[in-house]
Amino acid sequence: MNLQEAIQYLEGQDLAGMPVGTYQVDDGFYFMIQEYETKEPDACRLETHQCYADIQWIIDGAEAIDTVSVAGLQEEVAYDAAKDVAFWQEPQEMCRMVLTSGAYAVLPPSIAHKPGMRAGDTRCHVKKCVGKVKVR
Repeated sequence: MNLQEAIQYLEGQDLAGMPVGTYQVDDGFYFMIQEYETKEPDACRLETHQCYADIQWIIDGAEAIDTVSVAGLQEEVAYDAAKDVAFWQEPQEMCRMVLTSGAYAVLPPSIAHKPGMRAGDTRCHVKKCVGKVKVR
């Protein structure tokens, strides 16, 4: 399944009615329903994935996500193939987006991202879908 097909699939689902868990759609696409409290920016980590592109979709609540190109970043924790994740030292400048209910961002392997941050002055409860589309 490609990114466009995955987004269309998620648009057709009752994400708000789904319980927390992982849902395998096919060999190239799965998604997770998560619920949590957003965190202070310092408590979140800048990450990338090599095998999957993320679709970070806010079902309810609001969350800030910092993004930056992976080019030129300094590795903090080496890539873990079993978890498909690497962590990076934060550069001085990143782009911050705020996603609210119904909004989503597509984050390919070339974009490092720092999700889970509070969007305003206070933390809030978020229900989120994280789609994982295989790219390699």
